[in-house]
Amino acid sequence: MERRKFLIGAGSLAAGAAAATGTGAFTSVSANRTVSVNVADDSNALLSLVPGESGLVTQQDGTLQVNIDGTQSAGTGANMDAVTTIGDPENPADDHAFKIVNQGTQSLMFKMNYFFENTGWLENRGKGQSHLNFEVFDVSTGSTDAAGSYAEDYPHQSYNRDSSLGQPAGSGFGSNSDYYRFDVGEELYMVLTVDTTGENASLDDDLSGTAVIEAGTETSQDSWYPSDPPA
Repeated sequence: MERRKFLIGAGSLAAGAAAATGTGAFTSVSANRTVSVNVADDSNALLSLVPGESGLVTQQDGTLQVNIDGTQSAGTGANMDAVTTIGDPENPADDHAFKIVNQGTQSLMFKMNYFFENTGWLENRGKGQSHLNFEVFDVSTGSTDAAGSYAEDYPHQSYNRDSSLGQPAGSGFGSNSDYYRFDVGEELYMVLTVDTTGENASLDDDLSGTAVIEAGTETSQDSWYPSDPPA
């Protein structure tokens, strides 16, 4: 089983009153925010991660750098009381943070886990606190409405909403035999949201951590812990 690893670094939160929602809203918030994506150096990997065309995601030496503030400068944290989305869940093929490509020779499954560097700030499994949300979309099996937007039943998987922050759980997406088939050459699209609007969100919330994607012909859930990600 091949493993692709990338690091999401949203940092500790910085004070700010701006509230931002929707695609492109990250250009209007006042504080810098960055997300670093550190991909394992494996030229023969089954999966490839490719930045989107927002201009905020760049790739150099195996690292994707997401500049949520719309600049190339490093960030100090995320604003409070803000929702910032990189990509568009209604049109992920054209607007995404990055895409995942099956560059292997057979259909795959994959799963994802997210591990925080620091879990001391989490209370009640993170319910109501700041959180990251990852949504992965499979355009090949999705339907569109008359306006060209993707329907609500469009296949996707969300990760790390409020109640799952303290105990990240992997979820299989893609199969070599069923509806979520991830075929050779197929592309899946990732939309990333930083949400600091929870009723229990505070300046102490620290979203920095490591996300791990595993790919193979079958996927099983391991007993991983947020403070001890696999090597």
